[in-house]
Formats: sequence, structure tokens, C-alpha cells
Amino acid sequence: MDQDELIFGKNAVLSFLESDEQFAASETADPVREKRLLEALSKRRAESGAAAIELPDLRQLSKGSKVRINKIMLATGGRPDVRIDQIQSLARAQRIPVHTCERQKLDQICGPDQRHQGVVAFISPAELWQLETFLEKLELDRAELDLAGKSFDGYMVALADGIEDPHNLGAIIRVAEAAGVKALLIPQRRAVGLTGTVAKISAGAIANLPVVRVSNLVQAIETLKRYGFWVVGLDGSSRQLHTQADLKRPLVVVIGSEGAGIGRLVKEHCDFLVKIPMLGKTESLNASVAAGIFFYEVVRQSGAGNNSEKPRKIDSV
Repeated sequence: MDQDELIFGKNAVLSFLESDEQFAASETADPVREKRLLEALSKRRAESGAAAIELPDLRQLSKGSKVRINKIMLATGGRPDVRIDQIQSLARAQRIPVHTCERQKLDQICGPDQRHQGVVAFISPAELWQLETFLEKLELDRAELDLAGKSFDGYMVALADGIEDPHNLGAIIRVAEAAGVKALLIPQRRAVGLTGTVAKISAGAIANLPVVRVSNLVQAIETLKRYGFWVVGLDGSSRQLHTQADLKRPLVVVIGSEGAGIGRLVKEHCDFLVKIPMLGKTESLNASVAAGIFFYEVVRQSGAGNNSEKPRKIDSV
């Protein structure tokens, strides 16, 4: 993401601020829980015959692809709005400068066709993860599930193969984080990066989901297979419907571009392919819509959505 990228809109800016607040709260994590997790992780590594290496920083592995807000600009003269009040309160707590200006100034910054809702934030580049770092988080998550007596089934990693539209990637990040996906892998070449548009469309989800950039998708897939994952590709030519497949297992979900779909080599390394039924005359779904349908089928089969949660707001971006 280039320097001085923008995010705008009340919900998007508020989501970024709230994720930073949650990350700051993790700095005071329970030391007893941390000790138990590190002991469980050490035990797992010893049982697998892994070489003794330095244990990870748990708080560092708890964040997503963190995006730092450098300053916020608010338009003057707007109606009272609780979201604006929350933005100002969180910005003060995080020592982020807030400047007021005429709405026309924000129109000039964002462009006349953008709906900034009177809020613009200037952000620093997102921190992309390395695959090795995510594998540390993976082992940590596994240790935590072991401690809780829970299965590894339903643990999802998404892989975006050739997604070039930043709106699509941002929407995939948003629905992936909402569905409990643990990371999104993107290729180093021939794909969109973490632009300001991606950050905005994700509505803050990018701050809670590790985005891992890999140089070779096939090698990354084979690495994850060694960690116990099955690899499923969304492919319209498959004969198997997504609801007919057994998805109650650790999964890497491969999402291809709307035009070309999944690349040939990546498809050959999938363990199985599934399709979402198309009952009308439309030939294909938007990649993010297809991803969301599939993610929530995994949630349904694994029973992950049965836990009681507080209601969440549903907003447009």
C-alpha cells in the first residue's frame, strides 16, 4: 500500500480505530494463559520432532495486517452523529491528530464521485505477513485448540489466485474475516496488492486478518498440506456442489479470478474442486460473493456458528 493512502466513510474509519483499540488491549493479555499456550506449543513441537527455536511473541501474532492511521480529517457543519463522536473519542485515546475542514476540501482529496461521509483518514502501508510467520500463528492456534479440547476441523485459510480488482479483494477480506478465516494468501505477482481501495472496501477487516504474500502459490499449498490441510478450489466446471462435499476438516480455500478462474497449476494441486449452483442465466458470481457463500457453508458444517455472539451491525461500505 502506498504512503498517504486514504480510507474514508464513517464505518470504515471507525472499524480501523476499533481494531487498533482491541490490539492495544491485547498488550495486557493474561500472563497465565500465555504461559499455558507457550508450554502447549513447546510440547507440540517436541512431539513432532521439530528443532527447538525461539518461541513467538503471542501479542505480535494476535494482530492482522495492521494499518496505522496517521491523521483524520472531519468535515465541519454535519449533523450530530454517534459514529463521529466515537471516531473522535478513539482518535484522542490513540493520540491520532484530528483536523476539521470544509466538506469541499474532502471532495478534492477523495474525488467528487466518492462518498466520504465527511470522514477521511490517512494511513500508512499495511504490514504484509510472511508465510513463516503465519505458520507460527498456525501452530499457536493449534495449541490453543488442544488446550480447549477442540478439533482443528473448520480451520480455514483462503488463497486468492489472480484477483486483480481491488474492490473484489477488499470484499473477500471483509467476508473472510467475518466468517472466521484465519489468513488470506495472495501471490506476489499478477494480483492486486493492499491498496487504499482494498483497505476501504474491507471496512476495517484488513486490520484483523493476516494477509500473507507468497512468491509461489503451489509451494505454499504444498507447505500447508504438510500441516494437515486439505485444499479445495471453487471451480464452475466441477461436478460436485459445495454442499455435497465434506468440509469439516482444516481447509485451504482457493478463490480464482472471475475471468480466468483458478490457474492450471494451482488447480492441479487442489485435493478436490466444488461449484456453487447457478440456477439463473448468469454464468458466474462475483468472486467475493462466491467466497462468502462457501465460507459460510464451512461454518455451517463445522458448527462454528453455534456459539452465542453479540449482534453485529450490517452496513454498506
